[in-house]
Amino acid sequence: MTRKDGRLAEWEAKGTKTDSKAVAINTKGERQSSRLKNRRRARTMMKKKKKIGLPSDRQGGPYTREENDLWRDVRNLGGYKQHISVHTNTESGKVRVYERDHRGNIAKKLDDFAMENFRELKQAIREVFKK
Repeated sequence: MTRKDGRLAEWEAKGTKTDSKAVAINTKGERQSSRLKNRRRARTMMKKKKKIGLPSDRQGGPYTREENDLWRDVRNLGGYKQHISVHTNTESGKVRVYERDHRGNIAKKLDDFAMENFRELKQAIREVFKK
């Protein structure tokens, strides 16, 4: 999550073997980055203040003050924030960038392009991960 032009923005990157543009839906039926999910997550994050800077085994590492401040702003905005999702087809190198609405649905396509030298880059990445 960042601030872009004074506005809260979540940037998300997804890679799939297809041209999928889906985002996850949780067990509560909330689409990833929807206003409702954001609002609920913000409330949860406000309870993490006492854990800021402490060692953590969560995927994102220790909680930070900056992270907590961003979630406080999301809470104060009722869960509204901009959501940009970047979807890359890991077979073709095609990249599509979307802005999503407050429900997590695609509002508009921002960009659509093919990565230059994709096959060579993909092979180089494979070589690095063989080691």
